Amino acid sequence: MNALADHALLGLWERGAGCGPVARALLLLGAAMPESSAERCAEIAIGARDAAILQLRRATFGNTLVGCANCPGCGEEHEFDLDVERLLAGTPPREHGEIVLASGLRFRLPNSGDLAAVARHNDVDAAVRQLLQRCCLNAPSGIDWSQSLLDEVESGMAAVETKADIELRFDCVACGQVWHDRLDVAGWVWEEIAARAGRLLDEVHALAMSYGWSEQQILAMSDARRDAYLQRCFT
Repeated sequence: MNALADHALLGLWERGAGCGPVARALLLLGAAMPESSAERCAEIAIGARDAAILQLRRATFGNTLVGCANCPGCGEEHEFDLDVERLLAGTPPREHGEIVLASGLRFRLPNSGDLAAVARHNDVDAAVRQLLQRCCLNAPSGIDWSQSLLDEVESGMAAVETKADIELRFDCVACGQVWHDRLDVAGWVWEEIAARAGRLLDEVHALAMSYGWSEQQILAMSDARRDAYLQRCFT
């Protein structure tokens, strides 16, 4: 997979600046799979979507993902780093998947289109119910969407997508509390995109003010040459 060039990264950030989480995830997926249409990207299951985004992240920013988390008990900050290659090995891409219940009901795995459709709900239970209804492939007329049925579907999906969920465990050195947190792949990578876009804008601003070059000219430079000119701006 190709890395995002600076001009492409800025364009991606610009398109997603005013978007919600699902739309941003789809923009990242589109950048990771430029040969696929927007409709095709929206149909890809969440686990496969996140795996593709991680591949884009590795190509653009490298194999080590560095972050921090605060202990929910005492607030102590904990730094961590993750090996993206190992994360990808644990999340085999599954673009499609199907769960079949004993009753014969068939369900596909949720995708970004489903998440976007239920995002308007303020009621979590109602959102989950609609999500699972959307994923049913052979619902008969008048089906009773009982809680027990919904629980059975959720359990089946969780079993299929277990490896696609990246759960991090933390042990607080300050207070001893142990907690787990799920890595929001698309959200995390978007934050990295936004941070990089901010640095690029600062660099373009400084060099344009000093030399009168256009954004296109500045972004076309190698990192080494751009850094060399930036150093001369402040000496």
